[in-house]
Amino acid sequence: MARDWAVKVSRTSYVPLSAARLAEELHELLNVVADALTGDPKIAARVGTRLVEMHCVGADSLRKSVEILARFVAHETKDMERGALVIGEMAAGYTDAMQALVLEQQESVSQALLRANRAVQLDLQASEERFEDIFAHSSTGIAIVSLDGELERANEALCTILRRDDVDGMTLDDLIAPADLPLIREALASLKYERMRRVEERPRLLDRDGELFRVLLAATVQKDAEDNPRHYVLMIDDDSQLTLLGGRLQYQSLHDALTGLPNRQYLTTRLESLLHSDIEHGVTLYHLDLDAFAVITDGLGREIGDKVLKLVAERLSAVFASEKAMVARLEGDEFAVLVENGPRTPDVDTTIRTIEHELAEPVYFGGHGVAVSASIGVLPRLHPGGHPAEVLRASDMTLRRAKRSGRRQWGLHDATLDKREQEDFALAAVMPGAWESGEIDVVFNPVMRLDGAVRVCVEAELHWRHRDAGPIPHEKCVSMAEHTGLMLPLGEWMLRRAAETAQGHDEMLAVCLTESLANSPDLVRDVRRVLADTGLPAGRLLLGFPVHVLASEDSEAADNLDLLSDMGIHIGARNFRGSTAEIELVRSLGVTAVRVAGRCQKPDELVSHVLSDLIGFVHEAGGLVVVDSIEDAEQRDWWKELGADAGIGPVFCRSPATSWPAAD
Repeated sequence: MARDWAVKVSRTSYVPLSAARLAEELHELLNVVADALTGDPKIAARVGTRLVEMHCVGADSLRKSVEILARFVAHETKDMERGALVIGEMAAGYTDAMQALVLEQQESVSQALLRANRAVQLDLQASEERFEDIFAHSSTGIAIVSLDGELERANEALCTILRRDDVDGMTLDDLIAPADLPLIREALASLKYERMRRVEERPRLLDRDGELFRVLLAATVQKDAEDNPRHYVLMIDDDSQLTLLGGRLQYQSLHDALTGLPNRQYLTTRLESLLHSDIEHGVTLYHLDLDAFAVITDGLGREIGDKVLKLVAERLSAVFASEKAMVARLEGDEFAVLVENGPRTPDVDTTIRTIEHELAEPVYFGGHGVAVSASIGVLPRLHPGGHPAEVLRASDMTLRRAKRSGRRQWGLHDATLDKREQEDFALAAVMPGAWESGEIDVVFNPVMRLDGAVRVCVEAELHWRHRDAGPIPHEKCVSMAEHTGLMLPLGEWMLRRAAETAQGHDEMLAVCLTESLANSPDLVRDVRRVLADTGLPAGRLLLGFPVHVLASEDSEAADNLDLLSDMGIHIGARNFRGSTAEIELVRSLGVTAVRVAGRCQKPDELVSHVLSDLIGFVHEAGGLVVVDSIEDAEQRDWWKELGADAGIGPVFCRSPATSWPAAD
């Protein structure tokens, strides 16, 4: 019966007890009812109280419980009157407990409401105090304005902004410029009728002298308890100084501080605008770099250098004064001129000569006349729709090509050369990753006597197996690595790899040094370490120095050469051209071999005589003449006739390998 009671009661309400636990509790209550039937009926009230405590308070809980208890009483006793008393006491206990529960819940709710109301009152008080504090001490002008536009309250900051002692009794009509009143009224109306929750405008206000000044005005609407608009809250900032400062900062961000010319950002913006416009005669871009400007700054000081830059800016502006042009300073000693060509715009050649003439006119500082020249890259007739970054990249590449020809040179943009150089630069940029991933190897190329019978030495070279560009030979690898600064670590690695391979053989190993390697202050240390780590004898290593580096006075290369020679390392001279100074170097430095550039065509009798004498001079100085490179047997034969000793190239080895070449 207790289990049946538990099932029926659990269906009428949520009871936070398990089914087994509920059945146990109800079993105990049946025992109480049984005791009430045989004893005092009033103890049955405990059953009703316990039902409420167990949360058996659903709509049908009491009815189901009475049904079960009626069956239990009928089973336990024949005294129906006593049974009715017991059930009545149980119901009375249930009712009393329910009443107590309701009262307890009402009290709890009441206390919660009181606490919430107290918290709201405290928050409201704190909020009002914060508002009053902000109202009194804020640097922003604050005004409480009625719905009809009358100023109800205003803080001191607003009086200061309005340059008035007080604003009592004034309206918005008295403060706002008549021309701006309709705008403000419309904005406030949008707040009043809930079209917007906050508005911002920049009206002009009237001070006490009737002078107009612009402010930033922000407004919101404050509502009453019935959610009806009560008044407006206006916040006013005098941003006239801020506006001036913003304008000044914007100017500074777009102009060079020294010369006052537009800077790169401004030029780029203007260039982009012109590239997307229709200009009948096109646009021309001149990119200038002052030649040897460091001579002025290092020799006469930075202050004189700055004055020269200002002078260049003035003279360029004068050259293009009659044109619709923008003269800009890009950075350092680089300038650019963007010209919107017209029917009377001079051609490029005339413009360049005018620029050169103006810049060549000396200016005197302390009795010393100073003048400059410039290398110039020119992009004539720019194509509409181009990207500014690409245009500036092309102008920079054009300028660099002009500078490679010497000082005071200029050149026109060449798209084909641009594409070729861009591809080379792209290869140079990814070369470090290719080296790390193992795409770059050390290969070995034999240097042979011209009769082909004896191998003089084996030269180590770099070889890049590029997955897209194909095999990249040594000279190009070296050129790119030298250009990017990778040559120093790459050269030390090449020497080490070559020495490790050569250590197991008896022939001479030759490694050609670039200019940066020859001048490296760490060269001697690196060579010593490689020889010590690999076990290669110093007498089996030949290092080729660029001869023009050795000819430089006070060069690090000359010191390196002396130390390496003292170690017993053989020295070679690369890029030998046969001048008297170079021959003297060969003799004075004890150079073992000199390398001369090969020729594609057989020289005539006069040139042959000169080359033969040159080779003889080298022999007398104690050097061996190596020709680089020899393409075929015919070249080998006539170089042999001239007296050259050895050579390197396809006629001896078509494809250098990563392993040491086998002896013939």
